[in-house]
Amino acid sequence: MFTNAFALLLSTGGSGALGIVYWYFATHLTSQKFVGRAAAEIAAITLLSSLSQLGFGPVFQRYLPGAGDKAKGLVLTAYSVCTGLAIAIAAAYVVLGLAHRFFGTSLQWSLLFIITVAMYTIFGLQDYVLISLRVSRWVAVENNLFGVAKILLLFPLAMYATGQGIVISWTIPVLATIIAVNWYIFHRRIPDYFRGSSLGDPLPTLKRILAMTIPQYTTTILSIFSTSVVTLIVITRRGATENAYYFLAAQIASAPLLLLGSVSRLFVVEAVHESHEMRRTVSHAVTAMTAIVVVSMVFGITFAHQILSIFGTAYADHGATLLRLLLLALPGTAVLSLYVAFAWLDGRLWYLTIREAISMVVYLSIILVFVGKQGINAVGYAALITSGVEFLLFLPITIRRIRSIPPDVVKPVRE
Repeated sequence: MFTNAFALLLSTGGSGALGIVYWYFATHLTSQKFVGRAAAEIAAITLLSSLSQLGFGPVFQRYLPGAGDKAKGLVLTAYSVCTGLAIAIAAAYVVLGLAHRFFGTSLQWSLLFIITVAMYTIFGLQDYVLISLRVSRWVAVENNLFGVAKILLLFPLAMYATGQGIVISWTIPVLATIIAVNWYIFHRRIPDYFRGSSLGDPLPTLKRILAMTIPQYTTTILSIFSTSVVTLIVITRRGATENAYYFLAAQIASAPLLLLGSVSRLFVVEAVHESHEMRRTVSHAVTAMTAIVVVSMVFGITFAHQILSIFGTAYADHGATLLRLLLLALPGTAVLSLYVAFAWLDGRLWYLTIREAISMVVYLSIILVFVGKQGINAVGYAALITSGVEFLLFLPITIRRIRSIPPDVVKPVRE
């Protein structure tokens, strides 16, 4: 678990560092308005691609490790269904005029937007496949090469088409990554991983898959509306410039969130593989999450202004308070990440949906009420209050679940 967690740490940490470098150059190569416009479009792409994944990522984690000769079919089915949905959702988004703030009514940019959403859908799913097959090291390689490629493409493209060049610098590397990673998955990793065990464990029935994906998909929709949609709220209520300030602070604060989510995913995968050593696995997960929270809070809160000043004085002056507030919310997020992992192992997925619905109402209500007077800091206050409530509610539940784990079984060593 620690080996794969370290790989995902390199992935998230490297991607975060490269992201800072990327947005440093973006903020210096083009205007704040163009940055804000591109940030909103990227948020929309992320939103729609996340909606299109239909909760198959956690399904991979739970069932792909034992799928055997059914592994390719499971992955291809997920890719096909989710890509088709991505194209339909993105096309509807454009037809309804929701993308007019990004690129107007141009046909070429509309098509690029739709294609990019479809590619980002596979881009997100393939990481779950790699994690489920216990080769998280390639997630690190993939995401860091993607980050480098974005930076290199930014220089010739930054000023192209009023901010669209920034989006294109993301789109081209995604296509290259999808081709390379899925060649490895289907031609190398799946055959090697299941060699000698062609007959896999029985996959869940369609009814069982729906029983998992429907609540997961519902939870994903609610989660997106309580996170990614905030960007669209800010650009509508406060304008593109303040959205740029918000986006950069939120991007930095998202790094430890991604790390916590990675540890949670790895915990599920390892718990499936090594169910006889659950106590050791959960101990490793708690240790990793605690380290992430402590380091992120101490370093980030102390140096928030200096970190954002990399992008310019205006970004630091307007975004430092927001960054500190978002980092203060990390303890609640860590507790929730562990609770989510146990919920997946125990099959209590509708509990996650109910929790997310309540969280969304509280979170968005605070933002909508206070964004007019408090500006982008309203997002930080909303995150802190929501996280605090979740910490108080789910910490006792999670502790009781950990205590209920039976002692680890030590496998006998053959002479």
